[in-house]
Amino acid sequence: MNRTLFLLTAVVFTVAPVLGQEQGSIAFSRPGVADVRQQLGEWLTASGADKTVADAVNELWADSSQLNAMTGEETLDMLIQSFAKADAAAAKLLQESFGEVAPAAIIFDGIRARPLYQNQIELFRARWLVQHRHYDEALPVLEKLSPDDVVDPAGLLFYRALCQSELLKRREALETLSLLLVNTTDVPSRFRVVAEMLQKELIARKDDGMQHVASLMKDVNRRLDLGDSGKQTQGQEDEVIAALDKLLEELDQQNQQGGGGGGGGSGSQGSNQPSSQGMQDSAIKGGSATGEADRKELKETGRWGMADKQAEAKARELIRQKFPPNFLDQIGRYTRKIADKKK
Repeated sequence: MNRTLFLLTAVVFTVAPVLGQEQGSIAFSRPGVADVRQQLGEWLTASGADKTVADAVNELWADSSQLNAMTGEETLDMLIQSFAKADAAAAKLLQESFGEVAPAAIIFDGIRARPLYQNQIELFRARWLVQHRHYDEALPVLEKLSPDDVVDPAGLLFYRALCQSELLKRREALETLSLLLVNTTDVPSRFRVVAEMLQKELIARKDDGMQHVASLMKDVNRRLDLGDSGKQTQGQEDEVIAALDKLLEELDQQNQQGGGGGGGGSGSQGSNQPSSQGMQDSAIKGGSATGEADRKELKETGRWGMADKQAEAKARELIRQKFPPNFLDQIGRYTRKIADKKK
């Protein structure tokens, strides 16, 4: 087999220091094109690829100036194309990546168990999963891979952070973003811009309250869009409703203690004490002892499950007063989505 185009460099994926950082800190760097070509040549030799396949792969990697200008993402794509010319499983994965159904996972045995092949294939498939919102399936793969393992360390960290953020793993996402923005070289500008915006949003995000409820509703909607109505989704549905109950009770207590909002006169006796009846009426769980019956009604009909229409109107008004205008719409879309799932 002709391997003249593959340079015989012994260096593999490296971690290099970054100027300006404290001594002892490290940065994840993309391997050089020569390193990748050399390892790819070794993989082709081990795979038993014939001369026709080797020549086709060599042609992809012939223009050094073009290769040196490629991003990490483009290098990853080039490797997958090269694997696809020599390996049927990689060819199938590449073809399936153009569709809307998740590409099937590859069994890594034999020549496919080599790190160059396995790590790039896993990153390529995980990238597709993230881009199509399959965060639960992608994250374990992305957390298992190290930036040292892949030709696109910036892409690995970027998509890992996105998964962690979407799955409400705020602290983990911030740690990954720090690695990306501080300890990684050659980060594409679009990744950096989005990562910096996401970092600011995560720093400001709270783990409870209205923001948490909105994030939970968003994730439940995503799961339902993907056809996932399993136990984890159902558990999050219950968590959303419980959180809404708590928010409404807290709002009602604030209104009762502050004398604000429609209700009893501000000078009425005992107005500084929260009304337990008011809290019960304005909670989504209504007057039921456990709330289970009314939560079932919310899931199956899309109604809020209030004790009466007046209580539901009061709850809606509390939300309009205290939260952003689109929050009530979010709750409405969420409850309709839950109801549609049950039909």
